Amino acid sequence: MFGKKKVQETEKTVQDLIPIRNIYNEMIETKDNRLIKVLSVSAVNISLMSHNEEREVLESYESFLNTIDAPIMISRVSTPVNLKDYIVDLQSQLKKMDNPYKKKILQSYIWYANNIQKDREMIRRNRYIVIDQSFSDEKSKNEAIRKLRTRIEDYTIKIEEMLRSPKLEVKELSNKELEKYIHMFFDYENAQILAIEDEVNPAYVIGRRNLINTVDRLKAEENYYVR
Repeated sequence: MFGKKKVQETEKTVQDLIPIRNIYNEMIETKDNRLIKVLSVSAVNISLMSHNEEREVLESYESFLNTIDAPIMISRVSTPVNLKDYIVDLQSQLKKMDNPYKKKILQSYIWYANNIQKDREMIRRNRYIVIDQSFSDEKSKNEAIRKLRTRIEDYTIKIEEMLRSPKLEVKELSNKELEKYIHMFFDYENAQILAIEDEVNPAYVIGRRNLINTVDRLKAEENYYVR
């Protein structure tokens, strides 16, 4: 009778499961030697257009697709609308207001906006174009960066010139925005709740191995408290 062979499981961290090596210079470097840049693209509402206007938009989009000479990814991500700044602005207006009737109306606006923010019922669809460039080793990485930047500039011009009116707006995601973008794919719900601030750089790794590294990093930054 054969005994069951025990398989020793090696401890894996979160970063072991995420195929990303680093995020820098507004791009993502993956573990399979690819550099990735992401463009955020504004949208147009074709439901309010006439038949001729809608056909013109679709034909322009078709022409854009025909110019693509290498694989790209077009993604659409739904995110809750962030009303935090809007609520803060309303609250500052409320403090300066003297008219009691206008204050009640403004308080109702704040109450309504807070409820939307808590329930996260109002969403918007963000549209992205993901472009990657492969490299084989460290020597070829600089050439891959140059090619990727050239392609980004080319696609930005093509997208902005796709429509005459309304004109599409294209924006290259920053390092923090790329972190948020990646966070949404691996942990969508928490990505909407926990905002990544500019001054905070949370580690992706969670576990015993990262704990020591985190403590050492905090000590080096003199940003810790020992009780």
